Amino acid sequence: MAPTQNNTAVFLMDGEEYFDKFRDCLYEVRDAQVDPKTYVRLGWWCLQHDTLLDRHTGKNFGQGLKEVADQGHHVDICLWQPDDLTVKGLEFAKMSDHFSLQTLAKNKATRDLLHDYQQCIQVYLEKHSGAGVGYSLHQKIAIFSIAGTLKVLIGGFNIEPEYWDNIDHSRPYHHSCHDTGVLLQGPITLDIEAEWLRRWKKQIPTIHLFGPPHPSVARSKIQAVANDQLIQGGNITITALTTNSESLSTQTHIRDKLVDLISHANKYIYIENFQFFNPELVKAVRTRIKQMGAKQLKVVLVMPDPLHDTDKGVTYLTRITYAMMAIESGYLDENCLAVEVVEGEVTRSGNQRQFTRATYSKDDYVWEVYEPSVSLKDWPQQDYRLVLTHKKTRVQKEVRLDAVLRFIHKGSGQKSKAQPKHADVAPKIQVYFPYRYGGFGANPETIYLHTKLMIIDSQHVVLGSANFDCRAMDYDGELDVHIDDATFANNVKARLVNHYGIHGMYEVPRACWNDSAEDRHQAHCVGLARREPEDLWAMFEDVGSSKKLKFNWL
Repeated sequence: MAPTQNNTAVFLMDGEEYFDKFRDCLYEVRDAQVDPKTYVRLGWWCLQHDTLLDRHTGKNFGQGLKEVADQGHHVDICLWQPDDLTVKGLEFAKMSDHFSLQTLAKNKATRDLLHDYQQCIQVYLEKHSGAGVGYSLHQKIAIFSIAGTLKVLIGGFNIEPEYWDNIDHSRPYHHSCHDTGVLLQGPITLDIEAEWLRRWKKQIPTIHLFGPPHPSVARSKIQAVANDQLIQGGNITITALTTNSESLSTQTHIRDKLVDLISHANKYIYIENFQFFNPELVKAVRTRIKQMGAKQLKVVLVMPDPLHDTDKGVTYLTRITYAMMAIESGYLDENCLAVEVVEGEVTRSGNQRQFTRATYSKDDYVWEVYEPSVSLKDWPQQDYRLVLTHKKTRVQKEVRLDAVLRFIHKGSGQKSKAQPKHADVAPKIQVYFPYRYGGFGANPETIYLHTKLMIIDSQHVVLGSANFDCRAMDYDGELDVHIDDATFANNVKARLVNHYGIHGMYEVPRACWNDSAEDRHQAHCVGLARREPEDLWAMFEDVGSSKKLKFNWL
C-alpha cells in the first residue's frame, strides 16, 4: 500500500496500557448516537471472550461487546479458523494441546456466545484460503468508528488473559508478558479497514441466484471515507504493510520493507521480537554490517529467554542466525586469535556429552558463510555452514552453523571476549533477554517477550502482528505499519529503554551495552540481561542438530 500522510500514532506498551485504550475506544462507540457508520470491527488470531476488558469493573470482552450491541451498534468480528486438514490431523494424532486446536476452541466459544446477539453482532470464523496446510491469519485489528471517523488499534496482543500485565511486570495478573501496539488515526485507517473488509468479504458467496443475500453483504457495504479522517495535528507518514498468500500474487510487503530499511541503516538496528531468523532479514542485516565496515553499524537483538522455547526449535534457528551475524560482525577482528569449534550430535550417555572439538587459527584461514538457496519448507534443515579455507594449502574445512563456536581473544586468558567497559568498543551484535529482578538474593524472573518491533536510526519504526520468522514474512496473514517519523521513533526508543532501566548518556545501542552490565538485583525493576557469545553457546549446546528436532510448529 502507498504511504499516507497527516496521521497520528500513539505507542502502547504492555497489557494494562493496551487493553485500557481498547476499553476506552469501545466505550466511546457504546456511548455514541446510533448511526450506520458507528460500529466496531475486529480481526483477530485469537479472541477469548472471558478475557478481562475493564480492570476497574471486572467486565470481560464478551460483556463489553454485548453492551455495544445493546445500544444498537454493529460489531463485526473475523476470527481465525484452522483448515480442516490441520484440524483432522491434529485430532488424529491426539495433539489436543496444540495451539491451533486451543485457539479454535476459544474462537468457537466466542462465536457461540456473541454471533447474532441483538441482531447486531456477526462473528465469522475465517479459514486461510491459500494453497498450503497449517497457514494462519495472525492479524490483530480493532477498528472503532463513530459517524465514520476511525480509530484503529494494531499490534502483537492477542485477546487472551496471559497478555495482561503491568509495565513493571510485577505479575498482578499472575503471569508476565511484554508486548506493544499502536493507536492510529488519519488516512492510514482507511487502508487498514480495506484490509479488514477484504477478509470479511471472503464469506460472501461468489454466485447468489435466489433467496435473501448473505447476512454479511449489508455490513460489507459500509466503509469510512477520506473526508472523515482529517485529524487535527496529524503530521506522521505511515504505510500499511501485509503478508498475504491467499491471492495468486503473494504479498510480502512486510519483509520487503524491512529488507529495504535495513539495507539503508547507518547507525543502528534495534530488533525486539518473539522470533528472529527469517533468512532474508538475516541476510540483509549481515550484508549491511559488511557494507558499513569501520562505521560500526550496531545491531541490538532483544528476544525471549530460551527457557520459553519448549521444543527448542526457535533456539536452534536462532543459533544459526547468531553464528552468521557474529562471524561477520567483528568477532573475527584483530584481537581474535582463534575459534574453537564444538560440533557433532549433542547426545547424552549417562552424564557425558558426546562431541568433537577443533581449534582453528583466525590468521591461517579465510572464514566465509556458505548460504544455500533458500527454500521455505527446508529452511530449518538447510545446510548453512562455514567454509574455512587455509590460506597456504587452500584446503577447505566445512563447519555446520549449528556447531558451538567459542572465540579466543588476546590477553583474555579465556575462551571469550572480555566485556568491554567503554561504549565505543561494544560489539556490533548485542543480544539481550528481558528479566524482572526481584531484589537482593532473589532469582530474576523471565519476561515472556511477544513484541514484533524494529527501530532503525531513530527514524523508522515497524510494528504490528508479524514475527520475524518464515511464516510471518512469507505466507501467514499479517498486518504491520511502517511509521516514518523521528519524533515517534525517539519516543518508542525512549519508552522501551527506560522500561528496561537504560538511562545512559549514550545513544542506543551503546547505552544498552553500558547500562545492562549494572547489577540490578538490589531493586525491584525490569532490566536487560546482556548475553556474551559464550553465554549464548552454553544455552544453545543442549539444543542439538536439526535432525533431532521436529519442526511441526512451522
